[in-house]
Amino acid sequence: MKSLNLASAIVPVTGAASGIGLEICRQLRAEGATPLLLDIHAERLDVAVREVFAEAAESSRYGYVVDVTNREAVDRCLSDILHDHGPATHAVANAGMVQGAPFLEMSDEMWYRTMDLNVNGAMYFCRAAGRHLAESHRGAIVAMASTSGIVAKRNRVAYSTSKGAVISMTRALALDMGAHGVRVNAVAPGVTDTPIQALNAPTYLQTMAGKTALGRFGQPAEIANAVLFLLSDMSSYITGQTIIVDGGLTVKYA
Repeated sequence: MKSLNLASAIVPVTGAASGIGLEICRQLRAEGATPLLLDIHAERLDVAVREVFAEAAESSRYGYVVDVTNREAVDRCLSDILHDHGPATHAVANAGMVQGAPFLEMSDEMWYRTMDLNVNGAMYFCRAAGRHLAESHRGAIVAMASTSGIVAKRNRVAYSTSKGAVISMTRALALDMGAHGVRVNAVAPGVTDTPIQALNAPTYLQTMAGKTALGRFGQPAEIANAVLFLLSDMSSYITGQTIIVDGGLTVKYA
């Protein structure tokens, strides 16, 4: 059976200071890879890096504070990674945000901010990291989509649109990057037990869990499992796909 073969991987991960991004980094580290944690929140990032690299004498060199909506900052960050660790071999575009409002009350600011982070930020990062991978003619990129990009949810016009764009971008990137020997896929989580999800009311959480076929939330580790599979040699003939990891949420008619 093929192994994940990630032991020598250098993997920048955006939105890595908490939730799914942090769990992806934990699992990459457990596989012997070198996850590089990118996030805009410096204090949370510092805590996360020290956890993931608890055994490292200089753990700080594995964390990078960056705003992915700033193209120049993203390019600089990948240049710093090249200087510090060599070229990235894989990449995970995980950073994103959820905002909600009834469509007729949605502000322009909410729309632009959501698109800027979820779409522009993903594109800037994939392009900068993709240059590393294309140079080596190998590797894989995984973008974080959402079931909201596949099925609609009330009061989530901006978020659903942005994640639908990520899914379409994944397909298009797979075509362009395939010529460079690089695979590009996405993971679309359903309701997942993250710190952001915990801010919702208990009744809402119960209702959402009941909508899945399995009757429960997903765990960050279950989403990270899918990400590592798509990064690894186990998925060497998979590209341009969005893998839905939602406990059966999207298979139900009502």
